[in-house]
Amino acid sequence: MDTPGGLTSALDGPVDPGISKGRLDLSGLYRLGRTLGRGHFAVVKLGRHVNTGQLVAVKMIDKTKLDGDKQPALLLISRCMRLVQHPNVVRLYEVIDTPTTLYLVMELAEGVQV
Repeated sequence: MDTPGGLTSALDGPVDPGISKGRLDLSGLYRLGRTLGRGHFAVVKLGRHVNTGQLVAVKMIDKTKLDGDKQPALLLISRCMRLVQHPNVVRLYEVIDTPTTLYLVMELAEGVQV
C-alpha cells in the first residue's frame, strides 16, 4: 500500500488524500480503504484487519464536532453496542478512542444499500 503520496490502497483503489498516514494504518491493527459513507459527524471506511485479513467497517466520529456533553453518552452507547450479539444486528468489534476521534470497528454488512 502506498501512503498518501501514492494515493493507492491495497484494499480498494484510491485513498482519500485528506487522510493522514496515521489514519490509514489505524493503530497498526487495521488498514483503511475507500469511503463507504459519510454523515455530519462521521465517515465510514472499509477496513482490513492487518493480521487476520478480515474486512470491517470503521466508523470514524470526529469528536471535535460534538458538544462536550454528547461525548460521554457516545462512549456509553458504544459500550452497550459491544454487548449486543444478534444475527440481525451489525456487531461492534472494537472501540478505539483518541483525543479527537472515536473509531468504531464494526462488522461489514456487505450488499446492504440505502
